Amino acid sequence: MALCSWCLQEMMTATSCAVEALHRDGVWIVMIPHGKMRGNVATGSLCSDCGVVPGGWHHPGCDMQRCPLCRRQMTRCGHRFDEDGPDDGLDDDDFFHDDDDVDDDGALDDEVSPFGVDGNGQPTERRIYDGTEVIVHYADVPESDLTTIHGIRCTNALRTMIDVACEMPPGDLVISMRDCLQRRLFTVDDANRRLDAPDMADYRGAHLVRAALPLASGSGTHAE
Repeated sequence: MALCSWCLQEMMTATSCAVEALHRDGVWIVMIPHGKMRGNVATGSLCSDCGVVPGGWHHPGCDMQRCPLCRRQMTRCGHRFDEDGPDDGLDDDDFFHDDDDVDDDGALDDEVSPFGVDGNGQPTERRIYDGTEVIVHYADVPESDLTTIHGIRCTNALRTMIDVACEMPPGDLVISMRDCLQRRLFTVDDANRRLDAPDMADYRGAHLVRAALPLASGSGTHAE
C-alpha cells in the first residue's frame, strides 16, 4: 500500500490526486491530466505509474506526468516549482528553449514539442513572435462570445472568465467575476444562460464559473 503524501489516498486505487496545480513564483500553474496530452478528451487506460484514471490528476512524482511548462517528462525536465522547496543550485533557464529551438516560421522544433492542452482541454501551440514566446489557444468560439474593443476582435468578458477560470486561484476568480458584475459587463442571468448552453457541458472553466457565481453575485454586486 502506497499513500500519496499530498492527497493521502492509496495511489493505485485513487481515481485522481487532489493536486491539480503547482506554483511558480506564486503563479498558479495548472497540471496536465492523465491522457490529455494530445487531445481534448482523456482516453486510454489507467496511468501505468500512479494508477489514476484518464482525466485524473497524476500524483506528484509520477514518472508519466508531463511538465505544464515544456511538456517533457516532469521528473527529468528540470523546471522547478515553489512546492519543490529551496533552490538546489540548478538554473532551470537551461531547460527552456532558445533561438536554436525555433524554426524560420516561428514554430518550436520537434525536440521541444510546441503542442499541448490548456486547463479546459483545448489545444494550444507555443510559438515565437518577434522574439517573444506566446501561447496560442485553439477553440470553437461562437459569434455571440466575441466582441470588438478598439478595433481588435476578442472574446467578451463572460467568455474570457470561462476560458481563464482554470488558470486562476478560486479566490481571484470570484474577485474578477464580482468586478465584471459590478461594471455590468454581464449579469447573473447572462452567465447562467451561457453556462447552460450545450457546448459548456464538459467545459471545465464553465463549471468553475458556475461554482464561483453565487459568491461573486453577493451583496454589493449587480445581479439581474
